[in-house]
Amino acid sequence: MKAFIEEWKLLISGKSVIVFIVVPILMATVFGYVFKNNQINEAPLAVVDLDHSKYSRELVGKLDASQYISVEGVFDNDIDPNMLLYNERYVAVLYLPAGLEQNRLKGAQTNIGFYVDNIVTGAVGSIRSGVSEVITTENAAVYSGTLKAMGLSDSAVAGMMTSLNLQQRTLYNPTNSTMTTSVVGFVNTAMISLLGSASLTIVPRLREAGQLGEALANPLQLVLRIVPYSLVGCVSFILSFGILKQVGGMRFEANAFEMFIPFFIYTLLLSFFAMIIGWTAANPAKAGKRSIIIILPSFLLSGANFPVLMLPEPLQFFSKLLPLFWQLEFIRGLAFRGGSLKYFIPEFGEAILLLAGMLAVVYLLVLKERRAERNMSRSGEEEPVAASAPAQSVSL
Repeated sequence: MKAFIEEWKLLISGKSVIVFIVVPILMATVFGYVFKNNQINEAPLAVVDLDHSKYSRELVGKLDASQYISVEGVFDNDIDPNMLLYNERYVAVLYLPAGLEQNRLKGAQTNIGFYVDNIVTGAVGSIRSGVSEVITTENAAVYSGTLKAMGLSDSAVAGMMTSLNLQQRTLYNPTNSTMTTSVVGFVNTAMISLLGSASLTIVPRLREAGQLGEALANPLQLVLRIVPYSLVGCVSFILSFGILKQVGGMRFEANAFEMFIPFFIYTLLLSFFAMIIGWTAANPAKAGKRSIIIILPSFLLSGANFPVLMLPEPLQFFSKLLPLFWQLEFIRGLAFRGGSLKYFIPEFGEAILLLAGMLAVVYLLVLKERRAERNMSRSGEEEPVAASAPAQSVSL
């Protein structure tokens, strides 16, 4: 009993009780909010309508009315599904062929193409169910007894009852390989730990060594200190993905030289992001403890392990502020889907705008640090003057 009382007094004497209670509550709140959507509703679908008929428009409306589907684009001309899937604006493409309405009236079967982006498998389960439900409902809309009463043959009735034949094709990751999700996520998490930790400590290290003032005089020095880490990070990524392709059989369709551009943008984003977070730390040891601020949001919100579309809308917006979001966007579009750099000009523009914003934050921090140094120097000059006044009065 004495041991129990001693431990109880030790527990309640500090902040341990508060930590034991508050931390699980905070974790439950955060993770409960992040993972509250266990499926994707309103998944973005592109429809290529080559029939241009009243029935095709009605079918598009029924698809859009499904709780699992949001028809984000309807295209009147034939288009390669890859062109619509490269940039992740849509998770699937549905083709309505010419003659759809005529075949339905005649009782002839129509094959509908359904192309699904299976890079992130969790993003397409609901849209598959939604499209299948709509097609099944359409096929069951006509009653066989009524059709026979109209004088149609059994074969014509069968054709009317299954007039829409959904032919589904899984693109990019048909075997549901974890290489494109978990493995790539682990590789990027390791890089965040290494590159982020190195960049976190740059400013605190200069401050501890008394070299920060010189760096603040020319902020370009801080930018140049980032570049070596970014270049090494790019080389590491290219080698890592090469090994994943050769050893793990991971799909990798991009040119290695082309991938250097998005890798370099990402490593710059990550380095400046880490520098900003570690800026105010007193020394490198304290800065290193802040790496969790980079790792945890990146792991949860960037789409590394589950689709960003499953996140609540405010978090979907916040995820675009994380460097890893853009890294995965470029990897999936260029390496896994085989898109060309020209298809990602808008995405590159957004990533560069984010990089410019981080540079602006760094410059504001430089100005704040300079102002603090000037205030310290002024206060240091005023103290000797104030101290000399009593000495003069004594001499009088």
